[in-house]
Amino acid sequence: MALLYINWMQAWGDCMREDGSMPHTAPNPFSAGGGPYWCGFIITASWQTYVNYGDRRLLERYYPYMQQWLGYAQKYSPDGLLRPWPATEYRNWYLGDWATPVGIDQKNPAFIDVVNNCFMVVCYQTMAKIAEVLGKSEGDIQSYAEKAEQLKHLIHQTFYDPKENSYSTGTQIDLVYPMLAGVTPQNELPDVLNTLSRVTADRFKGHLSAGLVGIPVITEWAVKNRQADFMYSMLKKSEYPGYLYMLDNGATTTWEHWNGERSHIHNCYNGIGSWFYQALGGILPDEKNPGYRHVLIQPQLVTDITWVDVSKDTPYGLLKVKWEKTASAFKMDTHIPVGCEATLTLPVEAKSVVINELKSDKTNDFEIQSGDYRIICDL
Repeated sequence: MALLYINWMQAWGDCMREDGSMPHTAPNPFSAGGGPYWCGFIITASWQTYVNYGDRRLLERYYPYMQQWLGYAQKYSPDGLLRPWPATEYRNWYLGDWATPVGIDQKNPAFIDVVNNCFMVVCYQTMAKIAEVLGKSEGDIQSYAEKAEQLKHLIHQTFYDPKENSYSTGTQIDLVYPMLAGVTPQNELPDVLNTLSRVTADRFKGHLSAGLVGIPVITEWAVKNRQADFMYSMLKKSEYPGYLYMLDNGATTTWEHWNGERSHIHNCYNGIGSWFYQALGGILPDEKNPGYRHVLIQPQLVTDITWVDVSKDTPYGLLKVKWEKTASAFKMDTHIPVGCEATLTLPVEAKSVVINELKSDKTNDFEIQSGDYRIICDL
């Protein structure tokens, strides 16, 4: 997909206006709705392309564009928080999340503001990393890091309700995005997590309840925080809204809306796909060694799932992870392509570990080179 992303970033760059404003889609044939999560793609997609392919070209080419767009967003942050920018002939409705399930007011200004400002924190955090990779001045790196910290404080101060242990309107994305972006102070995390569990169970009846922005946000948070059982419990739901609801109603591609309105082949909810190979398979890129020169393998176990077989294309070839768990043993087969190295973290507490028929003196973390490995853990 590398060439596609290079082409797409060029489309975003071509669409930028002189004042640094961006449309909500690129190419830009009509005035679609969106918000910073849409046009900030020039930052996030460039970074993710670098992480997955090790190619700095997009970072180098579009760093000035990213800076210019952030300057534009700053114009609409009068009190330090991003507020709606105007509709124009090339973009329309200002959104936070989109295509949320029935019952969630995605037009609520507080809902929109907490989503978009959390995304801006991510943009500043990412820009600090990009500036470091490109060898920019310490001033650039520190400036973006400081802006992220200042905005995190403002978001928590403005949108957090300590009585309810909740942010903004208390939807799943309102609660998850502050935790993912690092807005939530460490001492408040357990309370917000409890609120998330409660509203998911009571208000949303155990379902995923977010739109095209919320799904990848929840997915990324669940992977990073090892919330595999939480995610799996929602994916199992067959009623509306959910993926099984789509399948049970004849879907062969993901819909634009959970209830099947409008497009029946859309990319809105495909963000969930990464959870299967990043959480269950445990295959994670290493930002410090981009392009899969080094990879993290950290499978997450889920109640009721006894085996996983997953593979991932990398610039070095196919990386494979297959595991099976019984009451007494955990077995894993993995293939690391030539040119790639991995840190493997086992998801079990093993009494003993045998790797390629040799007993290991370690039982948890392993540094492995390219090759094929058969790992057997006695539980």
